[in-house]
Amino acid sequence: MRPTFRLGRAAAALGFLMVAGTVGYRTIEGAGWGDAAYMVIMTVSTVGFAEVFPLSDAGRVLTGLLITFGVGTAFYTATAAIELMLERVSDRGKRVRMNRDIDRLEQHHIVCGFGRVGRAAWTELKARGVPCVVVESKQGRAEIARSLGAAVVQQDATHNVALEAAGVERAVSLLACVESDNDNLVIVLSARSLNTELQIVARANENESEDKLILAGADRVVLPQIVGAKRMAAMALQPTVADVIDLTLRGHHLEFRVERIPVSADSPVAGASLRTAGVREKSGAMVIAIEARDGELSLNPDPDRPLAATSALVAVGNDAQLRNLRQLCEVVDTASR
Repeated sequence: MRPTFRLGRAAAALGFLMVAGTVGYRTIEGAGWGDAAYMVIMTVSTVGFAEVFPLSDAGRVLTGLLITFGVGTAFYTATAAIELMLERVSDRGKRVRMNRDIDRLEQHHIVCGFGRVGRAAWTELKARGVPCVVVESKQGRAEIARSLGAAVVQQDATHNVALEAAGVERAVSLLACVESDNDNLVIVLSARSLNTELQIVARANENESEDKLILAGADRVVLPQIVGAKRMAAMALQPTVADVIDLTLRGHHLEFRVERIPVSADSPVAGASLRTAGVREKSGAMVIAIEARDGELSLNPDPDRPLAATSALVAVGNDAQLRNLRQLCEVVDTASR
């Protein structure tokens, strides 16, 4: 039970006792409203001053009942108030620490919106072990995100101040996942103006929103309904192919996954071909595409095609194989050769 609810319930019970006691003293002893209320306050608080007016036997019974029930109720109310205060101080401290941690993040990912799509995207990013920040304006969703361990900026993602609080200038990507296409459009425009190098992926509900989001600065646009429909059709027509796609897309659950690995200019792979560099033999990973400097993607690449520096390999493999490939494509210290 929330401390706020407990405090409200305790305060209501205490208020009822105060009113009932005041009415009781006035009815039984014929005291004035002020004297009756003062007598109740002294009794419930156990101050111990002298009686405000002489008490009859019935008045003493009422006083005993007020002491019995009133003291406990007052103590419960005070306890609930202290607990609520401590909770708010603790929450404030947690948010201060969370904001400090967010300010230290670099090359992280930002998920705007923590609905069904945003939550699924954040779960996938978390499973990959990459740093991530959630921007969500709704209190309930923000609390759910925090309970799951997410770093949360509880603000409206359509405002620049919210994106700045999430560290958009230092982020590597942003996912615009709110429910409204118009809001996603504003988020994309704001994010692109704040970070021209940011990789932006936007969600769209309507087909006509895709072109608008691209024009606004989104690098990729995903329509969940269309993607889901295509996956269902693929499962019906080619279930084996769909299983292979699931195998790579759900790499954190299964063994294999797909990863993009840049080729460093000083890497021993740069200038060599996949065959001569022995990429498959040395890493165990299978290269399924090569991304050129201009972003052009070549699927099923020729094994004798030279790998240009600053290009990238798109490969599939398990964690160990992809780690070997990353090491193969990294810069090699010439002093150690």
